[in-house]
Amino acid sequence: DITSLEIMFGGGSDGSEKVSSGEIVTLQLGGGANHLGSHLWNLVLEQQAADGGRAGNSSTQNFNVVLRETKGGHLPRTCCFDLSGTVSTSYGDIEDVSSESALDQHDTWSSDRFQVSLPSAAEDETGASRKEEEHYRGYWDEYLNLSPHLSWRSQLVTCFPGFWHKVNAFDSFGDGIDLFSREDVRDAAFDRIRLQAEGCDYLQGFQVLADDLSGFGHVCSEMLLHIRDEVTETKPLVVVGLRESFAQDYVVQMGRSETKQRNIDCINRALATCKLSEVSDVHLVLDTIGTSSQDTKAAVKLYDASALGACLVDSLILGCRLGGDRSAGTLQDVVGSLNPKGGKCSLVSCSADMRPFDAIDSLSLRSLTSMCPTSHLYRQPHSECYIMRGIKKGRRERALSSQAEAQEWFVSQWKAAAEEKGLHDMALCPRAFIVDPSAVPLPFNFPMAGVLDPAVSSAPTSLGASSLASVARFSSSQAMGKDMSRLCSDFKKVCLSPGSPSVNSMLQAWDLGKEECEEILETLETLRGSYDNEFAFYSSDEDDL
Repeated sequence: DITSLEIMFGGGSDGSEKVSSGEIVTLQLGGGANHLGSHLWNLVLEQQAADGGRAGNSSTQNFNVVLRETKGGHLPRTCCFDLSGTVSTSYGDIEDVSSESALDQHDTWSSDRFQVSLPSAAEDETGASRKEEEHYRGYWDEYLNLSPHLSWRSQLVTCFPGFWHKVNAFDSFGDGIDLFSREDVRDAAFDRIRLQAEGCDYLQGFQVLADDLSGFGHVCSEMLLHIRDEVTETKPLVVVGLRESFAQDYVVQMGRSETKQRNIDCINRALATCKLSEVSDVHLVLDTIGTSSQDTKAAVKLYDASALGACLVDSLILGCRLGGDRSAGTLQDVVGSLNPKGGKCSLVSCSADMRPFDAIDSLSLRSLTSMCPTSHLYRQPHSECYIMRGIKKGRRERALSSQAEAQEWFVSQWKAAAEEKGLHDMALCPRAFIVDPSAVPLPFNFPMAGVLDPAVSSAPTSLGASSLASVARFSSSQAMGKDMSRLCSDFKKVCLSPGSPSVNSMLQAWDLGKEECEEILETLETLRGSYDNEFAFYSSDEDDL
């Protein structure tokens, strides 16, 4: 258990003003990605509404980076891809279906539907606005707060064809091969991406949210290759891989042995890590709902987990929207802070603390990436980027508003904690700070309790908080190398040693022979090697911290 205020201190800044310009296109692949996307765009639209209400020219964010203006209002710069039957309508279906078959598909993947009590806007007898609890049930597109008259589903949503009822479809990386080998499916998906890119005056890059261990992992790799070949060779590609509680559970088949499932999980992880790292600049993984006291996987509803993931993804590109000296520059600058060595791809972990605004006395980071648990946050880091939103030095103090204030505060907290508890000096590495003094305003259907640390006894158990303060930490460290070593060892045992007939038949179905498996292992070992040796950019002089 490590308190974030005890472990963080940052490097100096050259004080130069960075300019945030251009647009970022988001791709959403899979049920988990689209659940997260619905929460994400609700957060962004709520921030836009709050920002637009400021007096004069005091707007703090450039929302054109992630939103595009239409005649009826603003729409996200996104493409949403999912399976037929996983949205509330047939909008976006690639192939026409009869009304009878559409009705059949509507009942598939019942796990996509959420059932939760949400506050709904209503008016009392006097006409005053009030909030009341409403029992709500629906699909991910039904709680995305976009006006129906925008006809946004037909513009943003693409449903891949197929009937996914009571079959074991799309729970493995290779399951996307057959689907995306269809020319009509590929062309329709690529056309969506092309239209979004052409709608940008200056494209900063792409962020891709994907259930990367499922069949959407293969779809994601094919889309990234297409973007590199046909759209941009140089703009950054950031992949957020959603797993475990953050991903849609596509498993329907029952009765798999533990050994077979473990082998499938190993192959999925190896393929996702190898294929996506070959074509992306940053690969961030969210796969565990850790707590500050114990990093364990918890049974969390997808609706709640995706809300937490949305806060993190929103923080990741916040610096690209901020103006003035708070700007982190473009997506390329954000990638540079996460991949300072300039390698082909940086595996990134995430940890965070979310609290209701004005309720922060101390912060305690919980890891959301199992490959780098909280206990490793201060050990042999390669790079770190902190995003602080609505954080105060004390309840009566004003919120931190500059990088210099954030760095000074973290250094003072670290020194005080080191003297009190006898902690060792923290390892040196490049550290970036992105600071926004404004707390995040929350939409009416945001599950506040779902994003809070379950170990915090004072956390509210119901909805009602109107804004959120947070610290998010994105980093790469030597801990990644240890995790990659285990993955290499497991993959070698499963795929390059005499295996079970079921594993061999699966590899054969995915066109993975011995030569292909050896190439995958070589890529994984190369990626592991980049995390073997700790490196530092700064000297030990205090002025360089």
